[in-house]
This record gives sequence, structure tokens and C-alpha cells, in this order.
Amino acid sequence: MSPSWEDLNSRVSGLSARLLKRTQLEMLSQAGDLVGLAVALENSGLLPPGFAERSSPGALDLAVRRVAAERMRVLAQWSRERADSLAVIFEDEDRRSLRAIFRGAYQGAPSESRMAGLIPTPSLPEKVLDELAHQPTTADVVTLLVLWKNPYGPPLRREARAAQPDLFKLELSLNQTFAERASSAARVAGPELEEYVTQVIDLENAFASIVLAEQGQDVQPAGCFVSGGRRLTSMKFRSAVYAGGASQAGTVLAAAFSGTLFAEAFRNLATDPAGLEEEVLALQVKDATRKALRNPLGPMSAVAYAFRLRGESLDLRRIIWGVALDAPREELFSDLIAAS
Repeated sequence: MSPSWEDLNSRVSGLSARLLKRTQLEMLSQAGDLVGLAVALENSGLLPPGFAERSSPGALDLAVRRVAAERMRVLAQWSRERADSLAVIFEDEDRRSLRAIFRGAYQGAPSESRMAGLIPTPSLPEKVLDELAHQPTTADVVTLLVLWKNPYGPPLRREARAAQPDLFKLELSLNQTFAERASSAARVAGPELEEYVTQVIDLENAFASIVLAEQGQDVQPAGCFVSGGRRLTSMKFRSAVYAGGASQAGTVLAAAFSGTLFAEAFRNLATDPAGLEEEVLALQVKDATRKALRNPLGPMSAVAYAFRLRGESLDLRRIIWGVALDAPREELFSDLIAAS
């Protein structure tokens, strides 16, 4: 029997009301300096009073991430026994965090930069992410995951411990594990979440096909395809990989996503390849919000909220560092993910 969502959706509605509107984000992007930005964030209720006195870009970035983490914790708490069914929300955030940490370890980046933009969750809280980000190698990261009995540890162990770990293959294993777990959880939750999980898998396959089409990899495309999607079949995936480049792959992907909000984003890949993932996130917010409005008693309200929260965190991070670097203000708000 599929779980009931009415009580959770009522609470999600209250959480959603606390998210910043686009007009508020645009006003924040006009701040003259970090102190002014911190004061504006205090006035919006996002930061506690007095925070502006010790403002720095790193401190503001961390504070914003902690707010997002607390909201994710509240969402998980209110989900109660339905949290497992919402793996597409919580574990998708974990997957993104682990991917960033793997990339940082592979590149030998400072631990602070590996944490940039990550949103802690109940299963990977801030202290855990910080400990993972301080590990010198991908193998050390995976070893800790195994010791902590995190479900993503064992499936990644073989690739992470290779003499020369392949980052692409490691991320592929991470995506495959997520796809299997999210698909299994969604089957219990009902058709709406099942459909949504297939969309997430389709989009990840699309991103992978673009990387392969543009850079090439020493692997067979068939081994890079993650099962569980619906629109981007294995055959279409290979067609995108062998299309001849990123823009040509975008044409193939646009056809695969025909009739969805995402088709145009892939079609325009030739003219604007940068920022594709953030553009797709903005479209995911829009798509999930539409579905939640069509069925206010279903699970998509929670999904839409989670994506809006991720979008807000990315928008605020761009504004914080943009103000710190005195970037042109029109650039800061022209690329906002927030829709309204």
C-alpha cells in the first residue's frame, strides 16, 4: 500500500513559504559588500542577528549550507517512515556530495573546496562530510563509508581501491547504486515517485553521454549506461555518445526528451553548454511544482521543495561569492535558478 502524504505536504507548504522569492534574491544580489549582504540575510530571517559583524564569504557560505541542512533534517523528521520512500530526495543529495568529495580527492584539492556547495543530510551530516572531505584519496573516502556502514561504501570499494582509480568509473558506480536504491524505494511509494526516479536517471545518463561525446573515455558506452530510465534508452544513449560532439549529442538528447521541459535545454547545448546542470535543475523545479499542483495529495510537493531548497542554496552561494568578488550585479541575478 502506497504511503499517505497529506500531513507531510501540509508541513512542506510551511517550509516552502520560508524559501526566498526571486525578487528577494535579486535584492540580495544588489548588496554593495558582504556586510550589507549579511545584514540583508539577517533581515530575511535566514541568518541570526549579529552575524554581519563576523561576515566573510566562507562564513556566509557555511551558514547558508547549515540552514539548508537543518531544513533537510526537518523534512526527514516529518517524513518519518516515508523517508525511505523519498530516497530520490535525500540520497540524491548524498550522491552529489560524494561525487564532489571524490572529485576533490582525485584532484588533490583542499578539503574546504571539496565541501563547497554541499548540503548535509541526516545520513551524511556536516561533521561526516567534513571528515570525508579531509581524506587524502578516494580509497580512504570509501573505507570510511564502509566502516560507517553507509550503503554507498561496499559498491564503490573495488573501483576506489584500484591502483589508479578511474574517476569516471567511480562516479558511474555511485550513480548505479543510487539508481538501484531510489528505484527500489519508489516502487513502494507509488507511480508518481517511480516516474520521477526514471526522470532523474534519464538526466544523469544524458549528462554522461555529453561528457563521453565531448571528451571520449577509455570505456565502452554500453558499460556507462545506468539502467532504470525511460526516455533515454541504451540505444539512444549510444547514439548521443557517437554523435560527434557535445552539440550533436544535444540534438539526439532533445529528441529523446521531446515533449518535456528538458528538450529545449539539450537543443540549445550548442550555443550555451556552460551551466547545463543548473539550467536542468531550474526545469526540474518547474516540472515537480507543476506535478505537485496537479496532485496536491501526492509525494511531488516534497520533491519540489527539495529541489527549490537546492536551487536556493546554489543561488545564495553565487550571490555570496559574487558580492565578495565584486562581480557585475546583473550577472548575479540573470542566472538565478529560483523561478519566482
